[in-house]
Amino acid sequence: MKKSILLTAAITLLCGAQVALAATIMPNTPAECNNVQTWLKPAGNTVLATPARIKAMNKAMLSDTMCDLAAYPTTISGTTLAKYINHYEMDYDQYVNGSPLSHATADAILADAKANIPTTTQVRYGVVSARSDLRSFPTLLRAFDSPGDVNFDNWQETAVDPGEAALILHQNSKGNFYFVQLKSYRGWLPANKVAVTDRKTFLEFADPHDFGVVTEKLLTVSGAGSSYWLYQMGSKIPLSAKGRVILPFRNSKGYLSPVEMPAPWNEGLHKGYLPYTTNNLVTMAFKHLGAPYGWGGMKNSVDCSAFAQDVYKTMGVEIPRNGDEQENAWPGTNLKGLNWTSRDNIIKALPTGSLLFTPSHVMIYLGLYKNRPYMIHALGSYGAPTSDGGFYKNRIMQVVVSDTYLRGGSGTNLLMQMTKANSYK
Repeated sequence: MKKSILLTAAITLLCGAQVALAATIMPNTPAECNNVQTWLKPAGNTVLATPARIKAMNKAMLSDTMCDLAAYPTTISGTTLAKYINHYEMDYDQYVNGSPLSHATADAILADAKANIPTTTQVRYGVVSARSDLRSFPTLLRAFDSPGDVNFDNWQETAVDPGEAALILHQNSKGNFYFVQLKSYRGWLPANKVAVTDRKTFLEFADPHDFGVVTEKLLTVSGAGSSYWLYQMGSKIPLSAKGRVILPFRNSKGYLSPVEMPAPWNEGLHKGYLPYTTNNLVTMAFKHLGAPYGWGGMKNSVDCSAFAQDVYKTMGVEIPRNGDEQENAWPGTNLKGLNWTSRDNIIKALPTGSLLFTPSHVMIYLGLYKNRPYMIHALGSYGAPTSDGGFYKNRIMQVVVSDTYLRGGSGTNLLMQMTKANSYK
């Protein structure tokens, strides 16, 4: 690793979740179900998998998208690169800044993304220097399905934390965005949020030997002057040989100049991974209780699949980022076509921490309370009854605890929408 700058100024570590947020009490959910202590059990401290087993699990979940950055080829063909970029298709029927997206604007964005793709590209190496948005296209414009929507940006893929290793595969014609391959995602990052580096340093961020793991839902590490780094749960911060945290500073020329500072260990930063136990899964999940639903990491928060990924990352289990990939990356229990009783019996027998999937949602199973199955999840909306016996989509936009019988916006119970359950052991 390149020589790091040691900051000698006073350092503060600010945990963004010290005070629990007030979570909505969901239908048929007693208030005590919102208490983490309800779900912590003496047997929950049993280690579910050894580090060797977790490593094998992570390897089994690798895919074209969920990749081993260290094993990535040093060059990429233009055909492959074009396929990756073209994966994001432009929908012209959207709204930007409250107005319909013009064809001219959409076509200009596409042209900017697809310009200058060479026959062969030499992969470059970078490290994300500040929390930023990974985009479908090289633009910070936000696109929505309706003129009044502000919550579901169609071009927002995910939020990316500082220190994430990024393979730079392409640059747009304007030069202000990089198309990157991350550990579990591909997309466009603002070039001013990526610090270019050499392969050796890149690998020290991609797979550090010693590191701290963020165990609060948000952690702000403040340095000298106005510098700071905002991390989300599950992020790894590399440690130097002297045990200091190494932070990704981007210098004025766009290159990585790592900085070191003392590592104050507390509830927000844990040395190495947490033990992989059900009690730790529950504890990490409940740190998000009441947090806003953040589509693609908007609002500095989580959507349903990011919530599940972040919780598992604190223990070193690397599940994919998106729900459909999470569902398919692991051999679980198929629930398709089963009746209510069969589904209910399967769910009730699952271990705490199992992931439950519907075609559009991911939930973390908590267990039984008075023989009723409950789960914790980042929820956009649910089906609330109307006076005429129907249902309407009640927008909740929060991390909540509910039973598995909660109705979706259409009025169908989530239990009957579930397609699969995954338990990672």
